[in-house]
Amino acid sequence: MIDLSLIKVFIIIYETKNISHAALKLNLSQPSVTYNLNRLRKFLNDPLFERDKFGVKPTKLAQSLYPSFSQSIAEIEMAITASKQFNPKTSSRVFRLGLSDLGEICLLPSLIEYLSKEAPFIKIHIEEIQSDKVEEWLIEGFLDVAVFNSSYTVMPKIESRNLFEERYMCIVKKQHPRVQDHVSLEQYLQEKHAAIKSSTGHIEIDQRLKELGLKRNIMLELPHFSVLQDVITSSELLITLPSRAAKVYERNSDVNIFELPFTVKPFNVSINWYNHRDDLEARTWFIQVLQNIFRCL
Repeated sequence: MIDLSLIKVFIIIYETKNISHAALKLNLSQPSVTYNLNRLRKFLNDPLFERDKFGVKPTKLAQSLYPSFSQSIAEIEMAITASKQFNPKTSSRVFRLGLSDLGEICLLPSLIEYLSKEAPFIKIHIEEIQSDKVEEWLIEGFLDVAVFNSSYTVMPKIESRNLFEERYMCIVKKQHPRVQDHVSLEQYLQEKHAAIKSSTGHIEIDQRLKELGLKRNIMLELPHFSVLQDVITSSELLITLPSRAAKVYERNSDVNIFELPFTVKPFNVSINWYNHRDDLEARTWFIQVLQNIFRCL
């Protein structure tokens, strides 16, 4: 019977096409890799790999064996992973979560509160969403899950589920001298605004005003909604932001929120992930936790 460790060596050599690179990836010495390869060569009565100027190239037999060898090892590794049942109460797994600034404001406090009680050893690494990179990050495993407005991002390889529909509202400090619990279109255009940079994906407001032949007076442009706390209470600026973020500021600051004086199409916030075969149980649990928290927001 063939030793499965020899199959693993074969697969890594085939994929790296270099004995020394394979040794590094396998965390073995180069002589050990060569020794194991020679054992497999003897067992199969074929050289399997031949030297070329860049490293090694597979023989015809190696090319025919690789698909079935690779699939078999992947299935074995999946079975081993599945046997190690994920237990959120004891797991110290690190989840890499991509969030928009809306997600940072609305989700993080509730997520940390939940994990403190239900999964105290879980660790969370937050990454700022970059819409042009998020698909690649999910596929490569740099992110486990991404939560953001993906309306303008096409990701054919990514699984996605809508979490909720969001709309924009306006917010000002309660002591604002001209604006209290509502604002007319004329006032909205006359007042100065703090806005989030369009490069971050928040483009709906100014796109809609442009359609109406209008333009707001933006005095301050910021990279994130999450840095607005002091700006709101220390200035007379109007700030237009998603309703859930506005309500967080309403709970924590002396502010008023109200509807916009013009209609803006709502947008969907979605949860996105890539179907990696490894660690499926843990990732499924994390996605379910995020969905449940957002339902309560």
